[in-house]
Amino acid sequence: MGTTATPLYQQIYDDLKAAIKGGTYKNGDRIPSEAELSQSYGVSRITVRRAIEDLCSDGFLVKMQGRGTFVGTRHISRQLSRTRDISTFTRMCQEIGARPGARVIDRQITPGRPDELEFFGLAEGALMLLVRRVRSADGLPVCDERVILPYDWAPDLLTEPLEDASMFDAIERMLGRRPDHHTAWTISAVKATTEQAQLLEVSAGDPLIYSVADYVGADGKPVCIGRDYFVGGRYEIDL
Repeated sequence: MGTTATPLYQQIYDDLKAAIKGGTYKNGDRIPSEAELSQSYGVSRITVRRAIEDLCSDGFLVKMQGRGTFVGTRHISRQLSRTRDISTFTRMCQEIGARPGARVIDRQITPGRPDELEFFGLAEGALMLLVRRVRSADGLPVCDERVILPYDWAPDLLTEPLEDASMFDAIERMLGRRPDHHTAWTISAVKATTEQAQLLEVSAGDPLIYSVADYVGADGKPVCIGRDYFVGGRYEIDL
């Protein structure tokens, strides 16, 4: 390997990541062993191990005891553009050939916050329904999803079966319209809480991408608010 300011383990990480994203190594493929990579790159196994561990932490690889290291679930990728079009989690999974999943964690009726009341055009004291689910791709947790809308609009969502189901489809059945685009979308970086770490199978303090979107229907009227926490190493936003 040529001399460069980039650490050797980072070069190996970048090479393997590019090979995975480029399709050289496909989902489920076994990558070369540490010994093979060490010989190929002319570096120590400790250097190779560092790169492999980072790729595992970032969701690209999965170690299987006694079998080797395999390409993990492909990353969910979302194109961030100037348009207001939305891409649902189910659609993003379909685009990479992954099986979308959803597990209900909690449903609550809560007093509306000032920003929620303003968006929905409701008076103080109105109640909101919050549905929280863990979204997964091929069984790997990717997102702590929270959807909020006025309780009076869709009270049946409190008991509607929402395991492995599309939230937007359920909302459309109850409201007669579905989220079409968002009028506001903000993204920030946060750290996983202890609870989120357990739900998303990461470590407490690991990076999460926090996405907040105000969704409206094709008629421009408010439908719901989405507050989603994506695992940083399993979700990408292309600028």
